[in-house]
Amino acid sequence: MALDTKKYGHGLDHFLRDTRPLRVRIAEWMSNSNNAVSVYVFFIALILFLPHAVYLLDLILLLGVLYFWWLIKQEKYVPYKMPMTANKKFEDPKNQGAGRSGKAEGILYIGNKDESGEEVWFSNSDARTHILFLGTTGSGKTEGLKALATNALCWASGFVYIDGKADTDLWSSLSSLVRRFGRDDDLFVLNYMTGNSDERAASNTMNPFSSGSASYLTQMLVSLMPEAEGDNAMWKERAVSLIGSVMPALTWKRDNQDIPLSISSIRKYLELGPIIRLSRDEAVPEKLRESLVGYLNTLPGYVDAAFDDDGNEKPAGPDTPMVDTQVVRQQHGYLSMQFTRALQSLGDDYGYIFDSQAADINMIDIVLNRRIMVTLIPALEKSSDEIANLGKIVAATIKGMMGSTLGASVEGSSASTIENKPTHSATPFMTIFDEVGYYTTSGMAVMAAQARSLGFCLVYAAQDLPAMEKRVKEEARSIAGNCNIKIFGKLEDPTQTKEFFEKVVGDSLVTEVTGFDTKAGDFSSSYTGGTQASLQIRSNADYNALGSYPPGKAVFAFSDNVNDVNVFYADTGKAKAMRVQRFLPLPPPTDSELKNVGNLAKLRDRMVSKTWTAAKAESPVETPDEIAALAHGFDIAEQAGCDAIEAGSMAIVEAYAALNGLDPAEISGDDGSSGAAAKAPSAPQKQTEKETEKVTAGGVPQTNSDGTQKTTDDKTWDDLSASDQSDGEEEGEAQGGSGGGKQPKIVGNDVYNAEDAVEALANEGEYLMPDGLSDDVKNILMGAADNIKSGLFNQPQLQQGQDAQAGQQKPKTIIPKKGG
Repeated sequence: MALDTKKYGHGLDHFLRDTRPLRVRIAEWMSNSNNAVSVYVFFIALILFLPHAVYLLDLILLLGVLYFWWLIKQEKYVPYKMPMTANKKFEDPKNQGAGRSGKAEGILYIGNKDESGEEVWFSNSDARTHILFLGTTGSGKTEGLKALATNALCWASGFVYIDGKADTDLWSSLSSLVRRFGRDDDLFVLNYMTGNSDERAASNTMNPFSSGSASYLTQMLVSLMPEAEGDNAMWKERAVSLIGSVMPALTWKRDNQDIPLSISSIRKYLELGPIIRLSRDEAVPEKLRESLVGYLNTLPGYVDAAFDDDGNEKPAGPDTPMVDTQVVRQQHGYLSMQFTRALQSLGDDYGYIFDSQAADINMIDIVLNRRIMVTLIPALEKSSDEIANLGKIVAATIKGMMGSTLGASVEGSSASTIENKPTHSATPFMTIFDEVGYYTTSGMAVMAAQARSLGFCLVYAAQDLPAMEKRVKEEARSIAGNCNIKIFGKLEDPTQTKEFFEKVVGDSLVTEVTGFDTKAGDFSSSYTGGTQASLQIRSNADYNALGSYPPGKAVFAFSDNVNDVNVFYADTGKAKAMRVQRFLPLPPPTDSELKNVGNLAKLRDRMVSKTWTAAKAESPVETPDEIAALAHGFDIAEQAGCDAIEAGSMAIVEAYAALNGLDPAEISGDDGSSGAAAKAPSAPQKQTEKETEKVTAGGVPQTNSDGTQKTTDDKTWDDLSASDQSDGEEEGEAQGGSGGGKQPKIVGNDVYNAEDAVEALANEGEYLMPDGLSDDVKNILMGAADNIKSGLFNQPQLQQGQDAQAGQQKPKTIIPKKGG
């Protein structure tokens, strides 16, 4: 028969008695803020509803002031730490002692104490001691984990959430949460769910081999191998030797030759032929090749002379004995097949995630740039070993990233080697392992032990302790021991979890009533507590009461402080539209970019420096005199109102004067203008008695802008252009085309040779052309031949002036048009 606990059962609080002095209990009651409000409401009601209380108004006011002053002086009580926002008002009594600042440093808000409603906060240092969250189905564990993730977003930080159930509702709620904070671009997802279909799922890509040392990548592949015992252990050790010999050469090619390293390339280089070719690659350092050669020499039946440099078998010569290569191939196959299952899973089953050379996800980028990554591992869709392998990959990448930020230098200043670690931050980076029992692997305990100093807050969540110990019992126990903040939601396990809970919460010495008394002959038969109280050792929390906890309520144990807490509910809602961020892969850097990496780094350092300016930059580039002259002439022409063509011409004149050491004033216009109206220099000419010819248009004299009559010395650019055009036409009519009137010698197409044509032009001045060309083409070719001949066979001369005795005309003065 089941016991009627409603009628006969009593909770522990029914037996406990508060044996503190009365003044202590009254002071505690009055220090409560809710009770203080009740006291002041009583004072107000006393004045309003009791007429004679008006005579005691001064006394009531004095009592109210003294009570308020007493409330201010009371020590503020919080269950754990005070929030950082109270730093300027209050000191934190829970943050006192050696090595502590005494300031309020709480940044991680989890909820409120059940009875009093006080807020539960933890500092950055507390959060980095890691969190263990145990709760059965329906305990509100997932909502509590989303509350922790909300804290990370409030810090402008990020988190990694690994879900062993792969619930799409979680992905929807996290997408909505991230969208509320405007962090959609920082959200990544590794989706292993295929829905029992052969189609590839929507997911971001990750290449775990794109970074990391050879030793780290080797250990990650070895961790994916199945356990081996007996004779199989020997083959596994030889397989580890194989991958340990190949991986250093592959990582060297990745880092020094920009050859991408992925699952496909590893599978390729595990074959015998590529290993032989890699061992003979002279570009690879000799030390790395020696490791490959040492592996090959240990293979039974291997003869190095039987293979060429590409790893192919050489054909046997007439005097060369036949070499049987089947033995060596068979022995190598026994070793490479140890990686078949792991590589097949990564390259084929999950190739849409891992077989990518330019992957979306880089764990160093995720952590250092505070991005968000959600990993969905379907427990129902995959086998336990498959789930464990998937968890191993994610855990190994996080562990490898931690190792890279740990630092390796033991020399140098403290600022550069210790304080300058990339993970040092005012807030931790949160990593949540939900349903961790499904994918617990070796190495997770080490992460919990060392992640504190690297700025990580690790959260391990499971349904109970046996679920965590399902795969690796020792790792699970070490994880539980390294988590200082322990949260116990609704639990039902009466074995290991109960024992663990009772040991964690501890016991206390309490006073409780020894019995209940009733009066003889009392008709009501009521029992009252006795007048005697005894000391008893009781647990700080009742494990049996956990089974009746509603979702969201849990027991928090931190240090020696145990409290019932209502975890806050982050009502994230559901995303109306979910999207996987897709990125464009960037091509690898070119050789020129790699050569200028140092210069780019210097430029970046200068630009981020507060004192750097362009004027202070090293190696200033001086402007050449020619460029300065061009700019000067162009500016003056623009000031004079010239158009673009005229301004360009004036710039050339100014540059000509600068190159030849001429004074622009000597070649300036007749009106004494500056170099903008400069004209080409010429040698002095004899003064003639001929008056300057008047310029007319249609019989009408032309005048300048100042009213004077325009002469031939004052022609505009348009006038000179028209004159030059007419002169060109006259010269063309006189010469009859290029080549000075000469006619080319026409030969047949079958005997025409370009070398003979050049030789005839140089020696005899004769144009040799093939048959079938039009007159226009002939003229063009003869003109080009004249230009080539003058450049190849004549001494180039630059005439700065012309002799007046030669009968040449006086150079024309170019006057820019005014006002367009």
